[in-house]
Amino acid sequence: MTLLFAGLFFVYNYLMFKSKKYFFVILIILLIVLGYFFFFVKKAENITNFDECISAGYPVMESYPEQCRTRDGKTFTREIGTELEKLDLIRVFSPRPNDVIGSPFTIEGEARGTWFFEASFPIKVLDANENILVQTHAEALSEWMTEDFVGFRVENITFKKPTTKTGWIVLEKDNPSALPENADELRVPVEFDLENIEEPILGPCLVTGCSGQVCPDEEIITTCEFLEEYACYQTAKCERQASGQCDWTMTSELAQCLSGK
Repeated sequence: MTLLFAGLFFVYNYLMFKSKKYFFVILIILLIVLGYFFFFVKKAENITNFDECISAGYPVMESYPEQCRTRDGKTFTREIGTELEKLDLIRVFSPRPNDVIGSPFTIEGEARGTWFFEASFPIKVLDANENILVQTHAEALSEWMTEDFVGFRVENITFKKPTTKTGWIVLEKDNPSALPENADELRVPVEFDLENIEEPILGPCLVTGCSGQVCPDEEIITTCEFLEEYACYQTAKCERQASGQCDWTMTSELAQCLSGK
């Protein structure tokens, strides 16, 4: 920017020295150049993401994910979550990244059989601050004990009204081992239709699972191996927590029992 002003100053003085009758013409040219600089270049400097780039009227390149390029050469890519990274493991047909969803809504797609366990895997809807709006699970539509892709569809997913305009659908690989190295997830960015969100009717929390070790709001089926810590839940309280989700209330007694096991 310093070089721009220095160059303009030099041209201005040179032309003024040659002929003063061009004073106003030169002044107008300088104002046009400075106006162009501040309106377009400075405008581009203030852009920090894809949405701002689009709003400023810059062109979108034909690519996936979409890219927007400013006049000063900056490129911003539209957020599509981890879709491209997980294409060989799980695919979501609807909703697509950055679709607008209300409550209830439907998810459908396909995943390799290894993404399931006992024919299901967990799904969460999060707001932009990573707060859980609802937890549910997807069921395989056909035989899941395969390495091929298996279809899934979850209808009438309802979630509580978020405080953010955007959020995430997180489809987790079922991980009965609970080992971090076996965990995986697909994240799909979405926009919430805040005017069309039907608040879910929350029922009672249930103690379920083969050993009574799970506290959800619906019956679920688990494997029947018995771990010592499951005995701690026999006297624990299963209830809805401040997050709106069902879980065991972590009292000092329960924490002590679990740590001892």
